[in-house]
Amino acid sequence: QEEDFSNISYLEYKIKVDDVLKIEISTTTPEVSLNYSFNGFNSSVSNTKDNLLFNGFQVNADGNIFIPNLGEIKVINKTLIEARELIVEKLIAEADLIEPTVDVKLLNNHFTILGEVKIPGRYEYVENNLNILEAIGLAGDLTITGKRKDIKIIRDLDGVNKLYNLDLTSTDFISSEYFQIVSGDIIIVNPNKTRVKNAGIIGNSGTLLS
Repeated sequence: QEEDFSNISYLEYKIKVDDVLKIEISTTTPEVSLNYSFNGFNSSVSNTKDNLLFNGFQVNADGNIFIPNLGEIKVINKTLIEARELIVEKLIAEADLIEPTVDVKLLNNHFTILGEVKIPGRYEYVENNLNILEAIGLAGDLTITGKRKDIKIIRDLDGVNKLYNLDLTSTDFISSEYFQIVSGDIIIVNPNKTRVKNAGIIGNSGTLLS
């Protein structure tokens, strides 16, 4: 039976300490907008990740970002939409701007996948909504010895690491909140029994039969 992914609702990511944000501010008055053209991108390298991170705004230990000519803004535990609204409010109230336009993006989206996949490692992504199947696809899919019934996800929830198991052989995982990948997730794909036996961890098949 073909699954319908169109009605799946994704949670909004909440900003954490050390996240790096790209913030673009513009107004209807070009000369005023120059006061907030603080990214300083070099046109020849502006599309490289290193340049984006260098010119981004990192959330400090207090959960704030500092925007020149505007000051500190507390963005921790805010969604990107909420952070944008906070910046717009401050621009109107303190900079006396009329109808400012603000765009906020997260630059350091990443997850780590380990174990029985073809290309384990840390992966960066730009999608707003990435799911577990797409994450596994980026890692080249599970190996033939990957345990599809027991995919483990470690997630930081309010400073506490939580462990969750997903069974990819059951459609129930699609409705789980862990179907969506959140930046910082660690995915672990354990080996199945055949892989474990062949590795000599619990003995060979002759020993098991006897």
